[in-house]
Amino acid sequence: MTTATLTIANTLKNLVAASFPAVGFVTAGTPETAVQGKFLPAGLRPPCVLILAGDGNFTDSTLTRRQQFHLILIDLLSGSGDARTAAALGRFDTLQEMFPADGLQSEDIVFIPESFRLLDCPDARAAACLTVAATIPT
Repeated sequence: MTTATLTIANTLKNLVAASFPAVGFVTAGTPETAVQGKFLPAGLRPPCVLILAGDGNFTDSTLTRRQQFHLILIDLLSGSGDARTAAALGRFDTLQEMFPADGLQSEDIVFIPESFRLLDCPDARAAACLTVAATIPT
């Protein structure tokens, strides 16, 4: 039996919420479109992490399902100079450190970091995206 995408997403949300109390789901085509929206999901204020489900596939040779999730950190920029971005970059480091290169396991799901990037964000906000792959035996 295949683990439902919502079950995987909720597991991921619970893991991230240990370090970021404002975590929610978002639907968008890409992380870039998710940050262009002027409104966050109800109840979320920066700094927050939005979870966007991405592509997935099944691997016949290993009987494994692999599903991407984009963790989009949105933070407010305040202050000036280097201090303006230092806090946002520190929070992004915190998010990345949660997912070691050899994976983070929760029950039968292993979350493996795939990529990370800064995103162009309007207004006085900063945004970054960490993409992780959830691997689950089928």
